[in-house]
Amino acid sequence: METQDIYEVWNKEGSGVLSVEPLILTACKEGRIGSVYSYDGGCIYKTVFTYLCGKPDEKYISENLDLIYNSRLVCMSSEWAEYIRKMPVKFVLRRELMKPLFAASEKKLKALPEGYRISAFTEEIFEKHPFDHGRGYKDYQDFSERAVGAVMLFEGQVVSASSSFLTLGDHVELDVYTEPEHRGKGLADHCVSEMIRQSFNRGLTVHWDAQNPMSSKMAIGHGFVPETEYAVYWVEK
Repeated sequence: METQDIYEVWNKEGSGVLSVEPLILTACKEGRIGSVYSYDGGCIYKTVFTYLCGKPDEKYISENLDLIYNSRLVCMSSEWAEYIRKMPVKFVLRRELMKPLFAASEKKLKALPEGYRISAFTEEIFEKHPFDHGRGYKDYQDFSERAVGAVMLFEGQVVSASSSFLTLGDHVELDVYTEPEHRGKGLADHCVSEMIRQSFNRGLTVHWDAQNPMSSKMAIGHGFVPETEYAVYWVEK
């Protein structure tokens, strides 16, 4: 997963069903994040995305439409995909899930432009939660013990960051963001490389859910291998 503002539209004929369970869904199932709504024949897991599992139930959905509308919907079954496609879908986005990585980054990095400096997440930086990084952890001590990450500084300000969005056992979900005016300089690559290095040294496996070709290309450059693509639906009343 990454915090960015560039998305890719799903333009394929397939249903876009996600056949692989992402780390965020696993964490939701284990009660670590989000909420769970169960009914006979299926279950809805609501977190960063709303994961639709099993088979849809017309009566349950009609009584709980707020679970469906204005939410990023991911269909984990063909039955759900068929059902959602009949609803008032405003747009469908494409994402690409990478295979989890437990290795050092393979990418050869360019030298940082003048004025930029990479840094670990200090307590002061953590407390500011740049681009919302670190909000999934109780406090700085919790982040230090279970999370990994790095930031890029320019004139004392964080302009790029990569850190774990969540930790589940020895697995972490990668989140990366760069301020628009500082993009195209390789800053995110440096932050991602440092996060992956920390993860490997601490025995953590990194998960990456790419939302556009740029993100996919970056992931592959660091040694990730694409596993599957899927659709994200947005339905409005």
